[in-house]
Amino acid sequence: MIKDFDTVEDARKVEETVKTGYAETSIESLVQWAAVEDDLAESYEKLAASTKDPAKHDSFLKLSEESKRNVVEIDGLVTYLEGLDRARAKRIERLAALKK
Repeated sequence: MIKDFDTVEDARKVEETVKTGYAETSIESLVQWAAVEDDLAESYEKLAASTKDPAKHDSFLKLSEESKRNVVEIDGLVTYLEGLDRARAKRIERLAALKK
């Protein structure tokens, strides 16, 4: 996937590309996904409140709860990826120190 690198500077550039092109964009996408799930949960709750059909009411509430669980899971992924991103930043710093 990547070309072999022969210099510290090339290694740093690859590490920075991984950080900005993969880690940061993945975190951003997950944060947006969690926000959508939050909106879905709220919308399903409104639908549940607006219907008189017990079966629909229960289904909407279940969908809302699923979206809320998704938010929790996505938040866990964000936390994990933020840790990987911090580790990547330390790698970049280490490579920058080697260049001096």
